[in-house]
Amino acid sequence: MMVHQKSNAQTSRSAYNFIDNPSFTKLAGLGGVNITSGNDVLMFMSNPALLDSTSINTPAFHYLNFPGGIHVATLGYNVQASNGGVFGIALQYFDYGNFEGFDAIGIGTGHFGANEFSLVVGYARQLGVFRYGANAKILGSVLEGYQAYALAFDFGVNYHHPEKDLVFGLNVRNIGFNMSTYIEGQKLQLPSDVRFGGSFKPEYAPFRFHMTLRNLNGREEDFFFPDPSVNREAVSSVDKMFRRAVFGVEVLPSENLAVRLGYNHLIRKEFGTSAGAGAGGFTGGFAFKVKKFELSYSRMFYNIPGGSNVFGVTTAINEWRTF
Repeated sequence: MMVHQKSNAQTSRSAYNFIDNPSFTKLAGLGGVNITSGNDVLMFMSNPALLDSTSINTPAFHYLNFPGGIHVATLGYNVQASNGGVFGIALQYFDYGNFEGFDAIGIGTGHFGANEFSLVVGYARQLGVFRYGANAKILGSVLEGYQAYALAFDFGVNYHHPEKDLVFGLNVRNIGFNMSTYIEGQKLQLPSDVRFGGSFKPEYAPFRFHMTLRNLNGREEDFFFPDPSVNREAVSSVDKMFRRAVFGVEVLPSENLAVRLGYNHLIRKEFGTSAGAGAGGFTGGFAFKVKKFELSYSRMFYNIPGGSNVFGVTTAINEWRTF
């Protein structure tokens, strides 16, 4: 007896998806997607409009430990511009480790490495209640002897309420072109995205709430369902809507301590297994200041057995000066 089963193939030619991985603590702790939480050296990588003067002259180093032996380092630094704006520069580097290679007939060809990187330069400036920003990014992917490079741009604008702690943001990401691809003539699609978000902190309350909508330029067909037997048409509209939404909460008991919590419904659904999802999709972390340093940690849960850990350290150069 023959059994026929329909399967959904991945037909996307999207490349450089590593740049959407939250490789620094604040973004990871708030669900992995956020465009409204500033006061951080590296958040301009998520939205260039988040470059502000609260984090200038403050180098940051963050380390992400992914399951499977993947290591990620992220470095960043912001400086004040002469016209009142702020410049930011950051490097995001993914090391996927070593692999054993084989030729077409199975003979070993030795070990090879794989890595990807993003070099980001951003600028933002305040104009009234709006803050505008733009990033230019060089993206690189080196997989054994195959290499691909691209130039991409991000644009963002955030509205800050003049009296309340209320922010709305709009972010257009990864608009650009390929400079070279793995194979001559190959067409690779950048992971472009349109995002909209908001945040609000009630007066006198030590909480700030965030919500970000992503993949607003995408299609429902782009969603991945781990179970091929799932009928896409039977998935509720509410579930599809929440796959685009990411929620975050900052708990701010003092100036020296911040606790971050988040929920990403897309991760919970796409990493779910037949045994359930466990804490998949939930994130959490904290940051606290000790003398001249800010130390931070976040964890993102993907499924029942696994998650990623992010560690960060930031220090203000001005506080080290003795002259």
